[in-house]
Amino acid sequence: MSSTIIIKNAGKTYTIEVNENSNGLELKEKIQEQTSIPPDRQKILVKGGKLNDDTLLSTLDFSKPIMVLGSPDKLSKPIEKPKFIEDSGDITKVDNNPLGIPNYGNTCYLNSSLQILYQIDDLKKVLENFKGSDNLTVSLKNLFQQLEKKQGTINIGMFLTIFRSIYPQFAEQRNGVFAQQDAEEAYSQILTTLKSNLKIDDLFKIEYNVETKSLADDDVSYSFEDAFKLNCHIDIKTNFLRDGIISGLTETITKHNDALDTNTEYQITKKITRLPKYLTVHFIRFFWRRDINKKSKILRKVQFPFELDLSEVLDESIKEDKNKVRDLIRKVEKDNLDLKRDFKKAKKDSNEDEELKIASIRSKFQDDLRTNIPNVDFENTTENPSSVYELNAVITHMGANADGGHYKAYVKDPNDLEGENWWLFNDDKVSSVSREKIETLSGGGESDSALLLIYKGLGL
Repeated sequence: MSSTIIIKNAGKTYTIEVNENSNGLELKEKIQEQTSIPPDRQKILVKGGKLNDDTLLSTLDFSKPIMVLGSPDKLSKPIEKPKFIEDSGDITKVDNNPLGIPNYGNTCYLNSSLQILYQIDDLKKVLENFKGSDNLTVSLKNLFQQLEKKQGTINIGMFLTIFRSIYPQFAEQRNGVFAQQDAEEAYSQILTTLKSNLKIDDLFKIEYNVETKSLADDDVSYSFEDAFKLNCHIDIKTNFLRDGIISGLTETITKHNDALDTNTEYQITKKITRLPKYLTVHFIRFFWRRDINKKSKILRKVQFPFELDLSEVLDESIKEDKNKVRDLIRKVEKDNLDLKRDFKKAKKDSNEDEELKIASIRSKFQDDLRTNIPNVDFENTTENPSSVYELNAVITHMGANADGGHYKAYVKDPNDLEGENWWLFNDDKVSSVSREKIETLSGGGESDSALLLIYKGLGL
């Protein structure tokens, strides 16, 4: 009698038929046929542990897909005599740290934008499967493949050329040198192109219910809007991200009132009716000064949280459901807290064991979410089922001049369960920084000030 086992590896799903008397080694051999991963390199996640070669498969529960880790054997010809660095003069990257991107002359704005786009897993998956011919999208796909390999030096020359040809404002030169540009504008323009070629709108789209109310009489109207980023407006009263977001969702305008046949003031209030899986928050730090005819920067310190709860700006039509799911996720997090603590305390035998244990903890967390919140498809949803987001990436700007200065990207280490470790991308220089460093990016001077935040829905 045979049974079916579903495995997941490198984002792909495979179906394997096994005999009820089969053991672990036989399963590994069948996995090798599907994935090209040799049995000795396979790490198979079953009930939080490893699958041994002599384990009878009938003693384990395979009712849910299992995760397989390991690198495939891609050798198609005899192994050549090894070449040494001393002989070739080449230096090969041997660690597993991410790669930076060289500066091509005032391109730090683009480098930082590309780094935070690269950390969005769903975008990478869709881009990987792109079969179209759009030059910018194909070029970005190739660039992401370079970053994924983590070898050699990243070359963005082709992407940069195509990007500047499509969006000529980024080809502006001053005294024969390419000018510094705005990272948020580059990020938004790249997404604009991708949205026209890939089905990614729902991953980023925010929807609003908009109330327009006259302050002179009872004239009220309602409409709907959507956007792909949430703005944080900054004035002399803005100290926290929450303040700037609320300020950005309310404004007063003057327009003609038909009932009174005169211009009156109207208050426009937006309430969110849809939260995307990935939330982009833009600090409006740059503005145009007419007196000097140039861009200026608001240096004010505005603190932002690692967890952002948008409950108070949600429309009543979704608030109760979002808060309910939020509370259920919090409960699952609390129930899994001991696993994280034990992992942190435990002595790690090897990088592979550590990778497997992290995958095990995350797998259990996802299983618990599915059990406690069965009406939400956490793996495939493009919408945030709760009101809470976790900070994943930050783009900062250093300097007082909007047309100069320097951009950097900070990205949370995806292999860190505690969220304590982050990567700093300073063009081609990459270093590890702590959570405490991220707390210093709120501005208040000419040092690094957060300009763009990327949040991801809690539990997703």
